[in-house]
Amino acid sequence: MVSSLPPLVSQLCDILHNPIFPAQLASAIQGSPNDKDLYLRIEASLTTGARSTSSNGALQLGCINLRNGMLVPSPSFTPAHTPDPGGDGADSASESTLHFTPDDHESRPSKRHKTVSGLRLPHSSSLEKSKARPLHTKEASNSHPHDNESPKSIRQVHSDTRFPQRAKPGQGLDPPVLEPTSSDKLISGIWRQVYSSVQLSRDFSDVKPTINIRSGASLEVFESVNALCLQYYNRSQSSRALEMIVQAFWVESFEARTAVLRYEKPILSKTEARMIAVREACVVLNWREKDLRNRMYALPSLRPPILRQKTNEPCRAIWRGYKEIKDYGGWAALVFASAGVYRFCKYRSEFGEGLFCRLRHIRSGLEIAADTLHPGWRDILQVIQQDTPAVYTGHPHGWVTTPEGTCLTLASTYEYLNLPGGFQYTFIDECVLDEKVFGRDDPRRVPELDEDTCPVCHEKQSDDITENQCVCFPALFGGVRSSAPVQIFRTTNGKNNGVVARCPFDRGTAIGEFTGLITSGITGLDVMIGGTRSRPYQIFQGRMGNFTRFINHSCRPNSQFQRFYWRGKERIIVVSRGVSAGAEITVDYSEGYWRSLEKRCLCGEACCRFKER
Repeated sequence: MVSSLPPLVSQLCDILHNPIFPAQLASAIQGSPNDKDLYLRIEASLTTGARSTSSNGALQLGCINLRNGMLVPSPSFTPAHTPDPGGDGADSASESTLHFTPDDHESRPSKRHKTVSGLRLPHSSSLEKSKARPLHTKEASNSHPHDNESPKSIRQVHSDTRFPQRAKPGQGLDPPVLEPTSSDKLISGIWRQVYSSVQLSRDFSDVKPTINIRSGASLEVFESVNALCLQYYNRSQSSRALEMIVQAFWVESFEARTAVLRYEKPILSKTEARMIAVREACVVLNWREKDLRNRMYALPSLRPPILRQKTNEPCRAIWRGYKEIKDYGGWAALVFASAGVYRFCKYRSEFGEGLFCRLRHIRSGLEIAADTLHPGWRDILQVIQQDTPAVYTGHPHGWVTTPEGTCLTLASTYEYLNLPGGFQYTFIDECVLDEKVFGRDDPRRVPELDEDTCPVCHEKQSDDITENQCVCFPALFGGVRSSAPVQIFRTTNGKNNGVVARCPFDRGTAIGEFTGLITSGITGLDVMIGGTRSRPYQIFQGRMGNFTRFINHSCRPNSQFQRFYWRGKERIIVVSRGVSAGAEITVDYSEGYWRSLEKRCLCGEACCRFKER
């Protein structure tokens, strides 16, 4: 038996990014006689797809002597003369010859309908390709997982393509991209802050380290300094939010005081009443009138007539800007506004109905995210004696936003299914193993892979963040995990629910992992199929899972399902092809999904392949 593989074989595996082929080869040559040379024959064939079956004869490139590692060239063949597959050149019955049976060509989309767009994957696994699809939003069921029903089609996992990689700067001619406007940056900053780990509080008790942080650089000291930075960061964010809350409320009080003055003295004009209120405020603030007018609350009507005529300086109504953001976007929009909101309100270049309409549109979604991700954020509103309980509770994805601005519970959007006991769904971050089927033996584990090494970047993988060196998908594996900036929303084209991105996802980044119950033997229900033919498994999202269940199909998708191996286990993740903020996240369900269905595709794309069904 060959003790080690020749360098040529290892080089071929590195070029083709096939990390488990050496283990398969070693397993295939076990039991072979040690007194005879073994050869690895390399053949090529013409195909119409990346892994389609060949309709032409095999072209022999050469052989590698597995004992001495020498390359044995093949005799020259003209294009009209190819070796006979059934002749001496083919040893199909030999135990030392490896056979890789390609997938059924009928189960794969043709080249014309290929939707992977030439994307590149950092590695190409030699595990057999499996077809997959998550449970569609209109096919939810509480039936028993093992009910014997007629099989349905499944979605495609693009395991034969490469992960969408980020484009390198300076390569090719990039299409022109519109720069984000000031209002775009404002709304993007609000969403980023909502989905951050900031903790807002009114409690500003003294923040002091518990140990002497000047005593050295031990791990204990370093951790204490880190905790100190976090506490003061949260304190500064809370102070900024409290300042904007009070200043926005000051505008309401100022307008109310102006109305009272005009009621008490009807002879006063509106401008005169405002000037009196400004002077009353300066007494307490200990500011000059100019400071209050020009720096904090400069209204055109409060400026001297000469300045209003000779200057084109924008109105610096900063406090009024805070109030308008609160009026149209709610308190959550103001509290979680980023640091750029000061300049935005100072120059007021984009204040108007366009901004106000956008704020009204996202108001309910902001409150859902704020209430569920930061349950105590409303406590800081008590600084203006406004004590309001949280409107939305539970999981962030347990609520569905609507175009009308209202919100619905997830269960209420599936009442048309008339399920016994109503729609029941549990959100989970990790897959749950069905021990009745697999016991404690996780079928996702690949014995040929080293669980401590990433097959993509070949760096160390560890669940301990301080030891992990694999950064392929840090948002999901080996890094600090946070809630995905996505929400469930009600579509307007008849697809029921969908998933919208609240923050942009760059090309090649992971959006989320497809989680659910890992089981087997399900028929007639919507499942994701993974593993190999010798050890398959299914991920069922009928009763548990995450937001990936609600991702809709598109014939022009902006993301796709891919395999990734973390700690020796196969994971199925959703990878972005470039998703902008506010866009619906979509994947291609594949040809196999639609083949047995009697319904039209509602993606609405000009390239839709199934709209005539």
